Order: sequence, then structure tokens, then C-alpha cells
Amino acid sequence: MQPKRSAADGPSRRSKRSRPSTEGTEGTNATSEAPTWSIPRDERWSPDISGSANVDMEYKIATQDLEKAYRFVCICRTPFYNGEREEEEEDEEEDEQGESSKAPEKAEEPGKCDGGDTCLCNKPASEHPGHIWKLSYAGLRKFHTQEVHCQLRCPDYFEMYTFNRHGAYGVLEVLQNLILDFEEASDNYQEQWAVCEGLAFFLMTNTAWEVTGVDGNTVTETYLIIGRLFLSMLATLERFGCLKEDSEFENLGLVMALFMAFARYAKQCSELRDSNRQSLGPGKDKRKWYPHNFQDQILAYASKYHITLVGPHNIDDIIKKARAGADLPVPPTPEMGRVDPFALAKNLKRYKEEQGGLTAWMALHSNSDTPIGGDNLDITTWSSERRKEKSFEEKDPLTEEHIEALKKGMVIALG
Repeated sequence: MQPKRSAADGPSRRSKRSRPSTEGTEGTNATSEAPTWSIPRDERWSPDISGSANVDMEYKIATQDLEKAYRFVCICRTPFYNGEREEEEEDEEEDEQGESSKAPEKAEEPGKCDGGDTCLCNKPASEHPGHIWKLSYAGLRKFHTQEVHCQLRCPDYFEMYTFNRHGAYGVLEVLQNLILDFEEASDNYQEQWAVCEGLAFFLMTNTAWEVTGVDGNTVTETYLIIGRLFLSMLATLERFGCLKEDSEFENLGLVMALFMAFARYAKQCSELRDSNRQSLGPGKDKRKWYPHNFQDQILAYASKYHITLVGPHNIDDIIKKARAGADLPVPPTPEMGRVDPFALAKNLKRYKEEQGGLTAWMALHSNSDTPIGGDNLDITTWSSERRKEKSFEEKDPLTEEHIEALKKGMVIALG
């Protein structure tokens, strides 16, 4: 059963959309001069027009200031469902039974989110140490970037019909691009953490669960890679002494808890299927683990380093159903160099070989050299003739102005 979500959760809302508009990195419109970019364009994107390439470049420009990028900021509330409806139903039941006076007092409800004018959004996390919901600036940008990537891969936003499950395979492409983001940041564990933050938050949204429209084996294999990816991240943080209560990664317990919640939801949806027991590195060690139960290793790391898991409304239940005493790999040290106790590199190579070209095949064309991810399902990369053919109005949903702006590297905004 898919976990319950609020119908108003951000990027998952689907309705008739207005015509696309274009923006630069600072919100300029299509008639403004295009931004000047000196950062190399990633080869996974189409060489000509690609809304995905522009969004990716916008993220890279916004996070060039590394001090700002990896500084932690607050958000006033979760951008996804987190038990709110259940709490409301419990309140209603108490009122009907006349027991509301016996219920414990609740914390004051958060006010309206106004982007930080009066709410906590974008306030320095260091000034609000007791606030749970916080991300690095880069992690927050990475999360919001996925909303746009998914919109570019959803025909509904363009008032088009292409093929069944285009949007679902589009989410798969987005997840694969996040995996590639993590791989490409192998020399910067702070950036890898930002990818994990964005991924953890994205996986809790309705939009991310649309990937269940893809065949089950592909989804399971993707989720197994995501589990290995995050455990690899924790092993890296352990190597650099960052797994601890007062870690420089101020939302360590939050992100760990969100990945545990994701593992549980995926199993409830039967999208994370059983895997064979495997050895933890190094090979001579006799420690074992089940990749589909990666929440056990997350809990084991949290228990070992006294990290408090917070965030998901049902975190206590999630912890009860996980195994804190699960095996962990031998702790690596900085002197050991790069290690891969959860065999991410080996399994990612296999994943690319088995899943490579899948979204290109769904789109009936290939725009990139990368075996996974890319922008094959990004509708802005399609020819005008093809968009026109699939449009409800039998005309290209992108005007000449939109296309010219995209060529100049500007961002297309939908909705």
C-alpha cells in the first residue's frame, strides 16, 4: 500500500497548466539577457536544447560559493505529507468522545509560510538548534531542482499525450540523474551529502512515488542502488569522523531517518523486494547484510554513534521494526583512502549495464551518451514537430520565444 500523502504536496499536484514561462538564474524573464555561464555543460544532457541542462547549470551556479552552499538553513515545515492528516483525525475522535481535555497540549502550530519573512524558512540553522527541519543550502536547492526536472518530463504540464507512463519513467530518469550526481561528486563528500539531502526529501514526495508505474524489477534495482548509495555516504562520513552527535552535518539524524522511512514505504508498496545475503567489505571479513534491509545498517550506525533519529512522524515505529544490532563494515580511516564496503561501484556498474538506455527506448530516441539518466524524456529536448504531433491542440506548446530562451540557457518554469 502506498503511504498516505497530502493531496497538496508540492510537485505532485496535477492540473491544467498555463503556458510555460522562462526564467534566468535570478528570475529574469525570456526577454532579458541570458545569464553568462562558464561552468562546463555535463555530457549527459542533449547538446542543443535541454531544459534539464539549464536547470542543472542553475543549481551549479547557485552553489558556487561553497561556504554558502554547505551552510545549513531551516525550513518551517515539511514539503511532503508527514502524518498531519492522522493527527487531525485523532483530534476529531477525541472531541467526539469528550476526551479532548485529557489530551496533552500541543506545540503552537506553525504560521503561514512566507518564504522567510516571518517563518523560519532560510534562517540559519545555527540560530535554531532545536528545529528539526533543516538542510544545507545546496541540499535545499537540489531538492527543489528535482521538482522542475519532473515537470519537464510530465506531458500534463505541456498539455500533451505521448505514451503511457511517460511521467513514471521520467521520475526514474530523475532518480538516475541523482545517482549520477552522487557518483560525479566522489571527490567532494559535502556535495555528496547535499545530493543525499535532496534525494531523501524528494523520495518522501508524491511525485517520487509515481515511479511505481515503471516495471517492478527496475524500481527494485533502482531502490537497491539508492540504499547502497546512502550507506556508502555514511561509511565516508565515518571515515572522516563526521558520524557523531555534534556532527558538522547538522541534519544527520533527520536524513538518516528519512532514508529509513523510505525503505519502509518501499517495502509496503512491494517495490523493494528481497535480496540475497551479501558480504560487507573487506572481503576477508565475515560480516553480512541484506541490501533490501538497508534500514538495519542505518539504525546500526545511529546506535553506534549515538545519533538521534528525528523527522518522520512514525520514526519510533520504524526504529522498532529495524535491527539495531545489524553488522557494519570495519570502520575505515582516512589513511585507507577511498573504500567501498557496500560495493556501490560494482553494483552501479552492473545497474548501468542492465538498465542503460531504458528511458531512451521509452522516448524512442536518445539524446545523450550516458547509459542511465540524461534527458531523453525531457520534452524540451524533443523536436518541435514531435511535440506538435503529441499536443492536444496540435501545435507546439513551446513558442519561438521559449525555444530561443532555452537555447540561451534560461530556465523554463511550468505551472
